[in-house]
Formats: sequence, C-alpha cells, structure tokens
Amino acid sequence: RIRGGKPVSVGYGRGYYYLARHGTTDSPDNALIAREEDVREIVMRACDKSLYAVNDRICAGFITVKGGIRIGISGETVFEGNRIKTVKNFTAVNVRIPHEVIGCAESIINSLRSPHGYFSALIVSPPGAGKTTLLRDLARLSSSDKQVKNVLIADERDEIAASYCGKNTLNVGINSDVVSACTKEYAFINAVRAMRPDIIVTDELCGESDVAAVVNAIASGVCVFASVHADSHMRLADMPVWESALKNKSFKRFIDVSARNGPGTVDGIYDENFVAVR
Repeated sequence: RIRGGKPVSVGYGRGYYYLARHGTTDSPDNALIAREEDVREIVMRACDKSLYAVNDRICAGFITVKGGIRIGISGETVFEGNRIKTVKNFTAVNVRIPHEVIGCAESIINSLRSPHGYFSALIVSPPGAGKTTLLRDLARLSSSDKQVKNVLIADERDEIAASYCGKNTLNVGINSDVVSACTKEYAFINAVRAMRPDIIVTDELCGESDVAAVVNAIASGVCVFASVHADSHMRLADMPVWESALKNKSFKRFIDVSARNGPGTVDGIYDENFVAVR
C-alpha cells in the first residue's frame, strides 16, 4: 500500500509490515517514504500512460494489470450529475498480487456435490481471507468433472482467471470460459443465453443487481459458485439485499471462510437452512 508522503506498507501472511531499503520492518521510522508523484507514476504505468483508456475501471476504483494484479485507487472523485466521471489527484494505491493455491478447494468440494452435479454455493468471508483463491480452485476442479461440461467465469475485476489480452494467466480448468471486465448482470444474462453454462463462478456479490442476477441464474437451472463480504453466513440475514435469496433458499451451501488460522481457513459449511453439513 503506497500513500503519498507516508511509509510504504506491506500486508502478507497474517500481518502488516513496512517496506525498508533491505526488506521489511515493524517500525515506520525505518521505512521507505513514498512521494506523491510516485502514486501518480504507478497509476500512469498501470494504464500505459492513457488514463482515458481505462477510465471506466478508474471510476470503479481500480485498474487490473497483467497477472490479475489489481491496483486499488484513492483520490478525488469528479461527479457529473449522479455518476462518477473520473478520479483525479491520486493519493494512494493498494496493489493486490493474486496467487494460485492449487488444490485448496479439494477439502470442500465434496460437500458441494449434489445428485445431479453441484449445489449452488456462497463463500462468505471478510476481505483478504482467501475467498477468490478458493473460488478459482473450485472453478478448476469442477471444470474437470465428467458431470460438468461448461463452467462460465464472470470475472468482473479480472481477478479469478487474470485474463490478459484474451489469455487466462491463472489455472481455471479445462472446460472454463471467461467473461471479463463487465458487470455481473450483463455477464449472467448473456452467458445463460449464449454459453449454456452448467456452473457460473463469480466473485464479490455487492448490491441488488448482483444478487438478482445470481438468483435469476439459479432459478434458470444453472449452478452458481459466488462470494460475498461478511463476517459469517449469519450476517446475511441482517442485509436487506439478501432477504429474497435467503427466503427462496437459492443457495444450498454457505461456506464461512476466515484468516483465523491463515487465509483460506474454512470455519464451517452450512445448508440452505443454516444447518452445519461439515
């Protein structure tokens, strides 16, 4: 995390540290200090010197570059009416580097199996606990299953498959198709019509349109693996946006994930009635 005029911090494992000249340190006093122009230079390099070309991403608060590296952006937002026109005067960037953990979903995938394939499942996790890594491996495993013919990945932020110039740079399986850099609503509506998926995989459901797109896909007979930010599955009942999905029992499995024993810790798996199945 690079903030103009402040120490550069590094988050990995279970903690945050500061970047020093010869490694990391616990003390900000010995850390490298980022300049304000460093923040802008990182953003400019990430967009190949063309802010206009990626302005839609900047308005969403991030830029994704090769390898699925996502650069979150803070700065001054410029509104036009009720819509964000752009972001300027960048103040900080958060560089998130994804990595694969092949096989990390093997411990949970059997709990998701149904008589006809898989149950729709929702990974519930606070930020940074490894939910995207689990989703990626679920896509890889399920797309290699003989019962599953097509897996569609709705990769809004290019983090699951890390597509770059039309090529997936992370392993999402042999029978996976990727729709990237679009809204979940667009991806789900067009995917069900055109790509005939058995499973749709998507990350970070947020807002009524995301949840509605997923619920409609499940009602259409498509299995969905998705994720949402929350402390646990019990918290979903406190979120109005989830009221209909919980009432209709759209998801048959809820997987609570935390970083309690390191990222990707599975704290429990529950059915549509919130009864533990593991």
